[in-house]
Amino acid sequence: MKYSKSKLLFVFIGLITLGLGVSSSYFLPEKYLYDAILIYNDPFTEKGLIGSYPVSMWFYSFFKLNKLSFSTIGFIQVLIIFILFYIQGVPKKFEKLYLSNTLSWASLIVISVYISIPSKEFINILFAFLIVFFLRKKLNNNFTHIALVLLLIILFGLWFRPYYGLIPFLAITSFVISKIKSKYKPVNIITASLLIAIFMSLSYGVVQGEYMSQGSREALNQKRINEPDSQTLIFSPIKTNSAFGESIGILYGYFSVNIPFEGLKFINKPHVILFVIWQLLLFLILFINYNRCLNQCRDNYNSKIWLFHIIFSYFIIQGIFEPDLGSSIRHKLGILPLIYEAMFYNRLKYIR
Repeated sequence: MKYSKSKLLFVFIGLITLGLGVSSSYFLPEKYLYDAILIYNDPFTEKGLIGSYPVSMWFYSFFKLNKLSFSTIGFIQVLIIFILFYIQGVPKKFEKLYLSNTLSWASLIVISVYISIPSKEFINILFAFLIVFFLRKKLNNNFTHIALVLLLIILFGLWFRPYYGLIPFLAITSFVISKIKSKYKPVNIITASLLIAIFMSLSYGVVQGEYMSQGSREALNQKRINEPDSQTLIFSPIKTNSAFGESIGILYGYFSVNIPFEGLKFINKPHVILFVIWQLLLFLILFINYNRCLNQCRDNYNSKIWLFHIIFSYFIIQGIFEPDLGSSIRHKLGILPLIYEAMFYNRLKYIR
């Protein structure tokens, strides 16, 4: 069987990532392995069927992966991920030195660091592949098609990660705003979605007594502030215990994880600088593609445009909950199949 240059390069990257994934537990710093060891060992017998940690512990126990070495787990997980990406499709001209290609090569290789070990992100990325599959699936009723995808995301939130339950509401907001005639639709959509996210957080604060970022990101980081690896924590510039402070905190969080110019101050941390460059270029490409897709897609329930609505809604949710830059990149890799689909939406087959 003759393979194209694009597919040969994809396989080559897969082999590199597989090799790194198998050996990752030997060279990764201890902080990268903390969650992996917790999920692997389940020292307090917390495994269960609801919640990201309990489900992850149950998953590795049920499939007997916690009886295997980290190297074997790395081999299995990376192999599964690359097989699924291969099924999703290798973009045309993937071997060319395009910016979108280069970012994808880097993203696929970084899987060896964040998703080769026991992790919640392995379950998350499998779910992202499932969403891609449903986005591509053709149904007679397009409205039902998109409604099913949004329902799946809500159910995933109820089962695994609660903040996913907010994504469909922001995606619907994005859809509504996209119907308003404007030259700057992506900017309008992101701005309106941020305002809705702030409103949701303030409403939550009225009911629960503390706002969303205040009770999650800020509270967690207060406990971690004196830890050795706390330099990249995301702290609001002002306290988030007021409506104004929470609003600023959400906006600050959004820019910190999606347009992180502030991260350039970590000049003495090359890995952080690489993340900042990767994130800035990724956001730029997705923003450009979002704008193109908005102009090209006229069908209200076209799966391509809803793909972008979902991704940019996820980015806003990250602005509320992400505690640090490391978590930000790890969680973006958890939805990499969606990002991959969006980056190559006009170079991949099978998506209508």
